[in-house]
Amino acid sequence: MHDMEIWNYFIEEDVTPQRNRQIKSLHNYYVRHKKQILDQLVPLFDRFCQNVQLQQQEGHLQKCACIHVSLLRTSLNEGRPVYMLEASGRDTESNVQLTPFRYDAGWIYGFADAWDQACEEKRKHYMNRIQRHSFEAWKTEQLYPFHVYMVHAVRYAMDTIRQLVSFQSIEKDSHFEVRVGEYRDHEVSESVYRVNERQRTSITCKGWLENRSDQEYIYEHMAKVDLSRGHYEGIDLNYARFEEVTLTGSHFGGSRMLGTRFERCVCDQADFRESLLVDADFRDCDLTYARFDRVLGDRDMVVEAHGLVFGLNGVQFQRANLTHASFRDAKIAGDFTGSKLEETDFTGADLTGSRMLERDAFRVTLTKEQRETITWVEEPQHE
Repeated sequence: MHDMEIWNYFIEEDVTPQRNRQIKSLHNYYVRHKKQILDQLVPLFDRFCQNVQLQQQEGHLQKCACIHVSLLRTSLNEGRPVYMLEASGRDTESNVQLTPFRYDAGWIYGFADAWDQACEEKRKHYMNRIQRHSFEAWKTEQLYPFHVYMVHAVRYAMDTIRQLVSFQSIEKDSHFEVRVGEYRDHEVSESVYRVNERQRTSITCKGWLENRSDQEYIYEHMAKVDLSRGHYEGIDLNYARFEEVTLTGSHFGGSRMLGTRFERCVCDQADFRESLLVDADFRDCDLTYARFDRVLGDRDMVVEAHGLVFGLNGVQFQRANLTHASFRDAKIAGDFTGSKLEETDFTGADLTGSRMLERDAFRVTLTKEQRETITWVEEPQHE
């Protein structure tokens, strides 16, 4: 075989399977330990936000437009996988300074090191036809499937971080967000939390969404608008956040809602049929008579070609009103604990990985097979 054929064979037969094996192990580790990881991140953010307040009081930082959680690539190359917290204003994006607020992400990059070691053992079998430095150069651009677990961790932690007094006390720009990426490379960073104080009017926002433009709505924040009876079929709302929005009777059929959040929204009679709802969040929403027929909201969906796993949390319906809602033929791992399930229709639904309260076991019409795929949990005791 020619050198390029050998290289391609090495990547396809050795490197990619080894990567996917380590990603699955990392995924399982994160799912088991995400609450402990949360407990590490929150105090760090608390100290950092107190420092940002001090910087603002002393006049060193104006309104904060962005908090960056940045991988320090130099430190990673030296065997110290750390992320740094930094804050910037709208006009000081390029002037961010190194800060002492660091997070050790050894739990992520230990799996990347294990991948590297496994690949090195495989590389030796090729009798110097594949050079170590060539693989090293290639590998540095292939760390995203590992790095994305820092994105997941900070996104998960934001529910708690945004409640911190120190976080709330930061003077923020009208467009504020928290991003996770690499130091000095903000183009590849991802938004994990966004607040837009300059909201569109209901009419303008509805028209904007009904255009259904590509890539236009990802990560967007929409709050306190009435978008009722809109036609949003096929829209891409991945990681968008709706806050106290009225969506009564709106049509979202065939839409993409990976990680989309609906916070205290009114979604009665909304139509989500055949949409992708992986990791979508409907906690505390009114979903009376909503249609979720044939939606896909599975857990642990592996895309081996890219080394990515989707569906870390399942679809969250805690405390939602699902009275008369329909999940016919849906494939969904939903957390229905504390939700109202009167006359909810689960005919033909695959509920593998779902959770419900034991009190609802005989309030909900389910087949024997469906009941066996659900985790039944006791109602939490309130002191």
